[in-house]
Amino acid sequence: MAEKKHIAFIHGFLESASMWQYILPNLSKSNYIIHLPELPGHGENHRVPATQSAEAWCEDILRQINLPGREDLFIVAHSMGGYLAATLATIIPNHIRGLCFFQSKAGADNEEKITDRKRAILAAQENKDLYVRTMITNSFTPESRIRCRLQLEKMVVAAQQLELETIVAAQTVMINRPDRVNDMKKRNFPLYYFLGGRDPSLPMDVMNEELKQLPGAMTHVVQNMGHMGYVESNKEASEFLQRILRADV
Repeated sequence: MAEKKHIAFIHGFLESASMWQYILPNLSKSNYIIHLPELPGHGENHRVPATQSAEAWCEDILRQINLPGREDLFIVAHSMGGYLAATLATIIPNHIRGLCFFQSKAGADNEEKITDRKRAILAAQENKDLYVRTMITNSFTPESRIRCRLQLEKMVVAAQQLELETIVAAQTVMINRPDRVNDMKKRNFPLYYFLGGRDPSLPMDVMNEELKQLPGAMTHVVQNMGHMGYVESNKEASEFLQRILRADV
C-alpha cells in the first residue's frame, strides 16, 4: 500500500481553519494526511509571535503541522496563508511537493497596497468590529454578498472575535513580508494559481505581472469571482483542487 501524502490547507487573514469546511467534503482525501494549521491569533491558535515577520509566523505554522522529517508537503493556501506559504517554501524547500496560491500570490505589496494596509490598521484601531465587517463584505462581489449572505454573516461574527492586537500584527506581517517571486522561479515543485477575475485584493493586472514571470505555473481564473472563492465559486474551486491533487503523483 502506498504511503499517504501530506497536504496542508492554510487559511487567510480574519479566517480560521474552519473555512476549509466548504472545500474538504468535496475532495477525495483517501490518499492524504490533512493538516489544518491556524495562523497566529486566529481560530484556536492564541499564540502570536513576539516578532511580526513572515518567518516567525511560518515557524508557528510548521510547529502545528509537525511534519515528519523525511516527508514532503503539498500546500493549498488562501490569501495571507499563501503569502506565508511562499516564505514557508524557502524554509523547507526540499520538502514541498506542490504549492497552490488559492487567491494569493508570491509577490510583496506595492506602495499603494502598503498605504491601504496602514489605513486599515488605523480603521481597526478606531472601530474593530466595523472594520472587520467592512473588509469581509468588500471581499465578495456585490452579487455574492446577496447570494452568500448567510455565510458572509457567519464569517463576520467569527472574525469579530479576533483581538485587535492580532489584526494589527497580521497587517504588519503582510506589509513587511519579502517578495518571493524570484524564489518561485527557482522552485523544484509544481505551482498553481486559482484566481478571481473580480478579486479586489488581487487585481488581475497585478496578478498578470506575476504570472508573466512564472510561465510554468498552472492558472485557473473564475471571471465573476471576488476574493472568497471557496464560498462564491465553491464548485469550481473544489473541481480545480481535485484536479491538481490528482496530478500530484
